[in-house]
Amino acid sequence: MNTAYTGDCLFVMQGMNSDFVDLIYLDPPFNTQKVFMAPVGSKAAGLSFKDMWSWDDVDEEFLEHLIINYTSLAHFIRTIKKNHSEAMMAYTTYMSIRLIEMKRVLKSDGLIYFHCDSTASHYIKIAMDKIFGDKNFINEIIWQRNDGRAKGSQFESKKWGANTDTILVYSKSKNYK
Repeated sequence: MNTAYTGDCLFVMQGMNSDFVDLIYLDPPFNTQKVFMAPVGSKAAGLSFKDMWSWDDVDEEFLEHLIINYTSLAHFIRTIKKNHSEAMMAYTTYMSIRLIEMKRVLKSDGLIYFHCDSTASHYIKIAMDKIFGDKNFINEIIWQRNDGRAKGSQFESKKWGANTDTILVYSKSKNYK
């Protein structure tokens, strides 16, 4: 279960006042369906993180909130299972619940930056359109890692190496700074 990784941020945000934060930068797991191991010799050696998602990672109480208060988002998320997988549906739900809480704590003139890769960026973009409003989409930043190394895909046959990530930028209103 991944809640040890990002679940704490939800608990912390719930204790915060609304309209309190100027800027949010989110760099969550990317739903790569891989297991990441800490390098041998590092202080974290022997530790691992499973970037895999299932419905066990989704809190039913928050899911109900999503269905009641964000009907079009809940409808969109249901289509993900048909178009991609249950894991992507769970990941998008898990992130959406946190994004809703981030919107609550974000000031009306604040900005949120969501760092992701091509694994789920298009699903997260639609979720953020539905949460923040498509009119509050500011920019999509595509950046290339400066070391020139691709992430994993350069070793797969018939696939270009992926050495870029995406940062989706949204505001809560048109009065952002």
